[in-house]
Amino acid sequence: MGLILTLALVFLVGTSLATLLIYDNGLVSMVWGDWVIETSVSFLLVSLIILFVVIYFSIRLLSSLWNMPKFWRKNRRLSQYKKAETALAKGMVALEHGDWRKAEKELIKTAKQSEEGLMHYLSAAKMAHNQKAYKRREHHLAQAREHHIDDYLTIGLVEARLLAESEPEQARAILETLHEQAPKNITVLVELAHILKKLKAWQALGEIFPELKKSRAMDKAEQAELEAQLLAGKFSLINDQDALHHLWEQMSSERKLIPIVLAEYVEKSLGWGLEKGLSDLIERALKKQWDDRLAYQYGRIASGEPTERLKTAELWLKGHENNPVLLLTLGRLACRAQLWGRGQNYLKESLKIRPEVETFHALAKCYEAEGKESQAALVYKEAILKLENIAGKS
Repeated sequence: MGLILTLALVFLVGTSLATLLIYDNGLVSMVWGDWVIETSVSFLLVSLIILFVVIYFSIRLLSSLWNMPKFWRKNRRLSQYKKAETALAKGMVALEHGDWRKAEKELIKTAKQSEEGLMHYLSAAKMAHNQKAYKRREHHLAQAREHHIDDYLTIGLVEARLLAESEPEQARAILETLHEQAPKNITVLVELAHILKKLKAWQALGEIFPELKKSRAMDKAEQAELEAQLLAGKFSLINDQDALHHLWEQMSSERKLIPIVLAEYVEKSLGWGLEKGLSDLIERALKKQWDDRLAYQYGRIASGEPTERLKTAELWLKGHENNPVLLLTLGRLACRAQLWGRGQNYLKESLKIRPEVETFHALAKCYEAEGKESQAALVYKEAILKLENIAGKS
């Protein structure tokens, strides 16, 4: 709309001026020293317009020539970006097809020219890692650090993740350094927690857990699971009874019934012959949540009336009829209650589902307790054959 009004105004002024010149062409005199130039107004106007046009286009031409190198550089850069984007796309397609070598090659060849160069280097490092080409992986990561200094956190995180399986200690060192450099970075904190859990570095995990909890970096379920593993890990590190009792008494009744925590406590207690109250704790825990390890430990506890404990354990068969661990525990309890036939049947059922050397041994001991030495000898022989088969496979 503005352009139309401008053109209309120019047309109106031009038409008016042309009309005036038709009626009176006018005369213009210009004196410069001894020189006198006389011309009509129309000729002067045309000359000025031509001069303006010539000067305007001359300036434009000079400006274009001046900016020509910059223009070519810009076009060249755009061309490089386009090639980099094409290479990135090809690399991603090759990645989807599982062609890691091609993906790495496509990603790295235009990394320096791409605006997303960091992504090229890091993805290429992952592809090299997948091929077990660890030297190339390290080279790509070094290139990323050289060309993208400010992205050290991202580069460090990727490197730590790549090393987590094969070199967890090195991954831990990288993450601890990153945590010192960026203590408020939630991603680094979570990754560090995961690697410490993998390494069972419970003391170090305990030191950062309050910070992790405060950051709310994990959802409640994941945080609760990690906390349970941390508590269980603390029990696994205990090497004296006083420390075991002290840590146990510090815990809430709810935490004491977490299967992974209780199992570690029971394991330590059984090792020191502290069986009092363990059966009741396991029974309460299994009412809330089934756990094979606790069911197994229940059968290892020697104290208490075996017949009553057998009745309790048999209630657990509902929903776990073919559980070899529970059947082993039932067999042990029945044999301890001198219910030889029932105990042997439970143990044989367990062996049908999962033939373990420990179950063979429990069955042989049951036969021995009943006075059937020949039957026990046959079971021991079968257990030896089982061990030989295991050794042969390994």
